[in-house]
Amino acid sequence: MDQDEKIAESLSRLTRWAVRVVPKHMSMTAISTLGTLSDGPMRISELAEREGASQPGMTALVNRLAAAGYVRRAPDPSDGRATLVHLTTQGEQALDDRRAARTAALRTEIEKLPAQHRSALAGALDAIDYLTAGVDKPDD
Repeated sequence: MDQDEKIAESLSRLTRWAVRVVPKHMSMTAISTLGTLSDGPMRISELAEREGASQPGMTALVNRLAAAGYVRRAPDPSDGRATLVHLTTQGEQALDDRRAARTAALRTEIEKLPAQHRSALAGALDAIDYLTAGVDKPDD
């Protein structure tokens, strides 16, 4: 296994750990859908395609998210027959809370590391930022 593969596997393990360590108040599919909607409103068919879900499955998920207050539907101004799904303030807060919980969990573990490991992680920040550019909008 070469160095790039080792790095990729380690980052993949870190990602899996970060997903597991944060308490789940909703499914990963629901969280992912809210994250996708943070890019802007879209039709259910587009959401389904981007999330790799069936249109009926996405419709059911959007119905649940709307009932919980995380999303809302509104007419599509470019096509009166269609609706767009919008992220609500409550949905944005759910995403923010999840990100904050994940960051807090990571910070707790980082603080336990010996100084040389924390320094090594600090030295990798530019590379991590480069790899993850555009994952979260700057105002998230």
